Amino acid sequence: MSTKILVANRGEIAIRIIRAIQELSYEAVAIFETPDHESRHIRIANEAVWIGDGPRKDYLSIEKVIKAAKRSGAIAIHPGYGFLAENPLLAKACEDAGLIFIGPTSDVIEKLGNKVTARKIMAEAGIPMVPGTENLSPGDEG
Repeated sequence: MSTKILVANRGEIAIRIIRAIQELSYEAVAIFETPDHESRHIRIANEAVWIGDGPRKDYLSIEKVIKAAKRSGAIAIHPGYGFLAENPLLAKACEDAGLIFIGPTSDVIEKLGNKVTARKIMAEAGIPMVPGTENLSPGDEG
């Protein structure tokens, strides 16, 4: 069985995740666009997969990230921070592709990504919350 984890991010965030993956004795797979071909996260990863010419747009392509994971033989995708980390469609695409998404399920991201919905779910579950601004009525300024 493969022990590869693809990191769907770049820069300092990817470097930290790659180091953590390697400390856990897994292999880290980095993705990169042409402008990032000499970046540190590429140099320290066990493997790197080119995903496009960029700049930045290819990191947002769920299809390219999934294809890169499959091409490398990765068993999981760590979304990192920003980019696709809060996108339920990446988590769902991982689920559909038989890959492990290192993060919440697509359903949880969808529900808790919206702060109003998250507060409602917490209130219904009886979880104490710090008082905050309630929804504003149309026309109200906040």
